[in-house]
Amino acid sequence: MSKRGQSSSMSYKDKANLHFVEQEEPAFIKALKSKMGYKEPAKLEDKFDDEEGPADFDDDETDLMRMKEEDRPQVVVLNEETDLTKEELNKELDAKKKEEEDKMIADGKITFKKPVKRTGNDGKEEEEAEKKKKKLAPEPKVQRGLLSFGDEEEEEED
Repeated sequence: MSKRGQSSSMSYKDKANLHFVEQEEPAFIKALKSKMGYKEPAKLEDKFDDEEGPADFDDDETDLMRMKEEDRPQVVVLNEETDLTKEELNKELDAKKKEEEDKMIADGKITFKKPVKRTGNDGKEEEEAEKKKKKLAPEPKVQRGLLSFGDEEEEEED
């Protein structure tokens, strides 16, 4: 037993008898986490669950949407009336992608995309045309050998 005012260390038996009891989170913390969209980090048990995972994306449409265009299988059109052409397939995949993105935005999930690269023709052509005009326009030659002190003032008075 400890005396007042003295700090005593616990014995081995006392330390061995200590246990952590994990309790449920308070309601206000649960509410904050749900508002923020917090997801618990993956635990070891979650890695061995067979319920969900990458297997739920096994359908062909999502596979095609995730593939790069050059990695997709070759499209062969045997009957033009019933088969999809490559252009029609790309249009449908783009529409599905857009639909999924709209669905994610509606759910409140934000996705970030790489910015689209600009083409070099935007303002450079205009600048180059102006430079050519300046080069082609003859500049008046200034005679540097002559010294004139009052010419500027006389021109302003006229």
